[in-house]
Amino acid sequence: MKAIQYLIFALTALMLMASPTWADSRRDAQRVGAFAGAMKYCAEHDTGREGRYKLARYRAFKEVNEMSSRRKLDALAARNFAYDRGRYWGRRLDRNHCRQLLGASEWRRFFN
Repeated sequence: MKAIQYLIFALTALMLMASPTWADSRRDAQRVGAFAGAMKYCAEHDTGREGRYKLARYRAFKEVNEMSSRRKLDALAARNFAYDRGRYWGRRLDRNHCRQLLGASEWRRFFN
């Protein structure tokens, strides 16, 4: 009986230790997906920089494509949500915000 209790405790502890990693990876997937949706929205609403927005969106999509199926679903849902609402993490996408996102150091990895 004690062995079963130790086993259950060990499994529970292992699941709790692994959960922040899963949550972080899910948030990363949502962030990349939302960025791709924002770039699609910005390409349609900010004339003159469509090429840069499309390039950023394409590179974000390549990163999404390499994700596991669960993370990919999270990213695609975030992409659609950002595009449909015209919002990126709660902030309305206007011309200035689109350009800030495109130049943000967080996303420079897409332009290497």
